[in-house]
Amino acid sequence: MRKEKFFDTNFGEMEQLPRKFTVNFDTVNVGSKVKTRVSMNGMQVGDVIDNNSKENDEYRFHDIFHYTFATFLGWSPCTRAMLKRKRKSDPVTDEIEDGARATITEEAISLMIFNKAKKKNYFEKDTRISAALLNQIKEMTSQFEVNQRTKKDWENAILTGYGLFRELTRNNGGRVHFDMLDRKAEFEKV
Repeated sequence: MRKEKFFDTNFGEMEQLPRKFTVNFDTVNVGSKVKTRVSMNGMQVGDVIDNNSKENDEYRFHDIFHYTFATFLGWSPCTRAMLKRKRKSDPVTDEIEDGARATITEEAISLMIFNKAKKKNYFEKDTRISAALLNQIKEMTSQFEVNQRTKKDWENAILTGYGLFRELTRNNGGRVHFDMLDRKAEFEKV
């Protein structure tokens, strides 16, 4: 395991991504729709999510990718927003690294990868991510602090995230334990 400084090391604890955390993904029925409620420590995090699609592609579990990016890359403006861990003490970091453009970029990357993954059974048999996709991700993130992460770092985050996604879909939810310090994430059936 590489030991490097996290992007938020010089910020107070409430402006840092948590180094170890557990997230619950619970399936809930809202009217005729099946949705996912995401929570940490019994508190709902973000909105209750549905697939936002005509097809049931289980996109309602896509927040797993944001938490995996946070854990394996040390970067996720979406996770920062959901956990209220934006670095507001530094207006430039808050605006550029944790702001709307960074958040939209992360959501776009998540969706772009998802559309590719759907065609490949959510990377179930893959041990590599295409160089073209990794190049596109690196280009999209070139203006952000995460540009320091390698294509291999991204590949590991993506493949780990999709392994967790497949577990969540197979089990209609579950609990995931994240550890930024050791760069690992483990699924637990609930």
